[in-house]
Amino acid sequence: MKKLEFDFGNIFLLEDSFVSELNKGVVGGAEEVYQVLEKALEYYEEHDVVKKRVWIANRTEKYSVKPVEWIRLRHLALKYLCGYCVVDDSKSGLRTALLESRFVPINFKSVNTLEEAVKWTAMTQAKLML
Repeated sequence: MKKLEFDFGNIFLLEDSFVSELNKGVVGGAEEVYQVLEKALEYYEEHDVVKKRVWIANRTEKYSVKPVEWIRLRHLALKYLCGYCVVDDSKSGLRTALLESRFVPINFKSVNTLEEAVKWTAMTQAKLML
């Protein structure tokens, strides 16, 4: 649907999800999430397609996240997201995702490929319809 460009990476707004691809060396936290959600909600509201979506963190580059920031983001996650999916096929990435999963207040999944993330998004969205 739309690509948003930030100094810390790109966000792709899709029908049932949005995909983040952060730049190498970035340390992602709440401030970046606030920026993304502000622009994403602005776009979705403008096109009258506001609904809960899955956030797919497509970790194509090596960057860091602050898992405890999910505590600050809890209210926004519960309001705007129905799932959070990490795409990373490295051993260190899988360990980081495991740690992050302990703080994420919504459905969480760690996968190896973007295709798996898209399938999980479809299943998560289908559960919302029930």
